[in-house]
Amino acid sequence: MNQNDAQIIEGCLRKDERAYRALYDRFAPKMFGVCLRYTNSRAAAEDVLNDGFVKVFENLHRLRDKSLIEAWMRRIMVYTAINSQRKELPLASADEINTDYVSDYTTHDDIVSRIDASIVVQTMQTLPPTFRAAINLCEIEGYSYEEAAKMMGVKTSSLRGTLVRAKKMLAEKLTSCVSSK
Repeated sequence: MNQNDAQIIEGCLRKDERAYRALYDRFAPKMFGVCLRYTNSRAAAEDVLNDGFVKVFENLHRLRDKSLIEAWMRRIMVYTAINSQRKELPLASADEINTDYVSDYTTHDDIVSRIDASIVVQTMQTLPPTFRAAINLCEIEGYSYEEAAKMMGVKTSSLRGTLVRAKKMLAEKLTSCVSSK
């Protein structure tokens, strides 16, 4: 965190409208990327981003260490995205999701070298919300299985199974994308 961030946070705590705008402008692009990974469209990601920033502004007084502002905001965005998905469509258990078409695989490392990041994001958006959340929380955000399971409201063992299935489904979908090119 730089000195400017600390000044912006202090301004927000004083309810300065310019500080609110500055904080939003500073972090919205990064947080939008977080929101986009958990949603299935740009419009949904924008809704989550806006809801998340409302929570940030309402709870900024609870931030104890201003140097952790970005991580704190990221966590709020993740929770907001997961809760938004729960409202729209309850998170299905991994057992409820049909994965019959997912083939067994050993490795798809060769595929990674042939795909564009935007294809990965688009493909992630086609995954069921439970699978998308499991991959995002554990593999991208770096939460432990225990933390991710708690955030998703499932058992740790269920999360681990969901994550295996999610990776298989993602690999299969990405294989299809690369094969069709």
